Amino acid sequence: MAPVAVFPTTDFVTAPNTLHDVIAQAAHRYPLHELGFITSSAHDSSIKTKTFSAFNQDVRNLARAILEWGKPRGSIVIVYLTEHEDNMAAVWACLLAGYLPCLQPMLSAQQAHKEGHVAHINNLFSSATWLTNELGVAQISSIPGLEVHLLSVVKSLGEKFTVAADWVAYEPKPDDDAILFLTSGSTGFSKAVVHTHRTILAACRAQGQNYGLTSESKILNWVGFDHVAGSLEFHITPLLYGASQLHVYASAILADPLRLLRLIDEKSIELFFAPNFLLSKLTHDLEQRTDLFGCLDLSSIKRINSGGEAIVSKTAQAFVATMRKFSKNPSAVSFVIAAGFGMTETCAGCIYNYPVDILATKPPREFLDLGRPISGCEMRIVDPADGATLRPDGESGELHIRGPMVFVRYYNNTEATSSSFVEGGWYRTGDVGIIENGAMRLSGRIKDTIIIHGVSYGIPELETNLQTVEGVTHSFLAAAPYRAPGQETEGFIIFYSPTFDLNGADASTKLFATHRALRDICVKMIALPPQFVIPIPVNQMERTTLGKLSRARLISLFKKCEFAKHIARAEELFSEVRGATFIAPSTNTEKALAKIYAGIFNVAESKVSASDNFFELGGTSIDVIRLKRQSEKHFDLPDIPTMQIIKHPFVSSLANYVNALLSKDSQIEEYDPIVPLQLTGNKTPIFFVHPGVGEVLIFVNLAKYFQNERPFYALRARGFEPGHPLFASMDEMVSCYAAAVKRTQARGPYAIAGYSYGGVIAFEVAKRLEAMGEEVKFVATINIPPHIAGRMHEIGWTEGMLNLSYFLGLVPKHDAKDLVPVLRPLTKKEQLEVVWKLSPPERLVEFQLTAEKLGRWVDIAESLIGCGKDYSPSGSVSAIDVFCAIPLYGTKVDWINNQLKPWSNFSRGEPSFIDVPGEHYTLMNFDNVPQFQKIFRGRLEARGL
Repeated sequence: MAPVAVFPTTDFVTAPNTLHDVIAQAAHRYPLHELGFITSSAHDSSIKTKTFSAFNQDVRNLARAILEWGKPRGSIVIVYLTEHEDNMAAVWACLLAGYLPCLQPMLSAQQAHKEGHVAHINNLFSSATWLTNELGVAQISSIPGLEVHLLSVVKSLGEKFTVAADWVAYEPKPDDDAILFLTSGSTGFSKAVVHTHRTILAACRAQGQNYGLTSESKILNWVGFDHVAGSLEFHITPLLYGASQLHVYASAILADPLRLLRLIDEKSIELFFAPNFLLSKLTHDLEQRTDLFGCLDLSSIKRINSGGEAIVSKTAQAFVATMRKFSKNPSAVSFVIAAGFGMTETCAGCIYNYPVDILATKPPREFLDLGRPISGCEMRIVDPADGATLRPDGESGELHIRGPMVFVRYYNNTEATSSSFVEGGWYRTGDVGIIENGAMRLSGRIKDTIIIHGVSYGIPELETNLQTVEGVTHSFLAAAPYRAPGQETEGFIIFYSPTFDLNGADASTKLFATHRALRDICVKMIALPPQFVIPIPVNQMERTTLGKLSRARLISLFKKCEFAKHIARAEELFSEVRGATFIAPSTNTEKALAKIYAGIFNVAESKVSASDNFFELGGTSIDVIRLKRQSEKHFDLPDIPTMQIIKHPFVSSLANYVNALLSKDSQIEEYDPIVPLQLTGNKTPIFFVHPGVGEVLIFVNLAKYFQNERPFYALRARGFEPGHPLFASMDEMVSCYAAAVKRTQARGPYAIAGYSYGGVIAFEVAKRLEAMGEEVKFVATINIPPHIAGRMHEIGWTEGMLNLSYFLGLVPKHDAKDLVPVLRPLTKKEQLEVVWKLSPPERLVEFQLTAEKLGRWVDIAESLIGCGKDYSPSGSVSAIDVFCAIPLYGTKVDWINNQLKPWSNFSRGEPSFIDVPGEHYTLMNFDNVPQFQKIFRGRLEARGL
């Protein structure tokens, strides 16, 4: 059994038996300790704090308000919220009210999958109440038969109550159900994991003991609260020990890794979680920030937990080495990394490597060992065939776990529960591991999932889509997870049998087309290409006795180099194709750029052709900034405009442009609004109009998903380049854009889309093309209403500057609003100086901004606003698709019903209103664009394109 946590003797409970005891004890003993929150909308590090005492009072008042629903004790409440604080408050309120909270991760934006999941949940629980926010309501409003409550309404009601600080509606017993967690559902619909007060407390006591937590500890968490790591390991566990907590929305860390270091410095953080991919990203993104070396106090960190995927030893070592460079006192830094294993079924981490300084003690293997179980937990390795025969020390087999922190059952699913346990109460994890000298390490996975950057993807769904590719023999394709030696994160390999003869006369062109199609599907579905695509003749593709392709067998043969001849043949064929188009870089400038390209994409310099396109190689918006900085440094140039890199993505064309800069022979280019971001594919091109800030770099990450499918063009506003005048009217801008679209694509059908303010422009361009007799089959507006004039009149130079600054991440949302009355009396120059001082230096560096450039950018944005001040929509287009994200202000329900729905008046055909993930300014970022592109592509196809 897990040891009982020892607390100082007081008149209070010394060993909590239920979660109710945990929050009561925290508020009683440590009333002034704090919970801190950085929200999804915060562009800076502003932290909202709440003391344990205040939080305890708030959630008990909230619990009292929830009782007004009149639900019987034990009723299930689906908690579907975004922010950590809201989730936290809702879960505690449900517990204290005697209800059973079930944490719901973000629903799919695909309507069919979303409806199927919700129907499954309703069936699983018989009946359940949803507690959500305005965004959640908008996402599920189309699904009938749901009882939905808004958290904002419940909070308002809760403010009317002031219950006692120890008030509860029901005193639970240790073995009562406490919280339900939904599994990922990567291979089907989710199962609901049932954890009791006893299982959760057993895990939290043992975890806190393993981490060395005390009431003086300070932890940082960025994992979502719907995940067991976010809610249990990094909230209830530290709460049990009285530790202060800072919860940060994930995108705030992923978008700006430096923010993590600043928070460690400012808040004296002792413990945080960082999976392997984040360690790699932090190291990679921060390696160039030599200006901050020796500037931060990182001595508070005692331990970094890591899990979700295997941790590469070299990655962990490089991370620690980089962090010490940033530290004011490197010798005082002990960045120890504790690699761990855990599952939803085990209340998160239950096996951890003993934390050691990996720079002082070199890891013995390529991946960090996972080590030994926490107190009360047991592990064993058995033969997966019978689930019982123990494997000898050092031999791999299926990992089993047993202990008081293991879940009790899957809700309303006796079959899944029964199949998950074997005699003796051992839980079958489905992972393959090795135990040697008492320490465990994973060596594979039995389950049908691929884990990429900590996110699980279902293999069957991926394989189903890959099977549709021309050139693939039906049912002779398998995708298997694989991590190459030295690779930082897990990837996958595709094995398949081609329908054509690999020795045929046209084998090279067919193989190239097949592999390109397979790669494109992978990128679109899981945002990552396969490491290898291996064509194997059908008579050499082995099947099991049940007629299935064995992924484990294929990977085993691959590791033994049994497929070397097939890989070599594929390389020969690709060389034939590539030899016909490869152009060796010839000038010094081309050679230098080829070397930079090679470094960014981690390929051999000799493999980079002068004809290679930066974006077709996989370049992202972040890679553009890297190319810009490295090129400026190499060629000793003060500035290579980002847009010129986008306009000259080929090695040869960028070399010509750089040569012109070096010779000071560059001339003012004639303005062309068209910026080609992706030129491959035969389907109808898509033209994307800029948002109100006029720039189009934001579309780079979206464009790559259309490679080999359809060209992707962006329309950029006039005025960024010296000598180019600003647009004076909407008519002038629309005329210019319509003419540019016609020059680029002579005949219809056309597909036009616009993001934010660009949606109105896209609508007008479509009308202009129709007036020319052309067919426009697709018109998309993204989060903009048709009637904008009123809003445009409200935006002056000051508001425009602050809107742009918020869009660029220079000021947080609340500052953008609060600064308006402060800045208005100042001159434009003085206003810019204020914003400049508030701006994070790393953002200014990223955008290569100067005060002068920012001022010019504001002028461009203001000119666009001016073009819209007298705009009144009229006429119609054949059909319109309206994409709806969270608005800047107000609720999403009101935004859709009262602001976006009027687009129906300007569509001759049936309009569609499509929910998309993210907020107005975040739906194109790395977190949301993978999902957005799927939805957007679906609408293109629905319109016949």
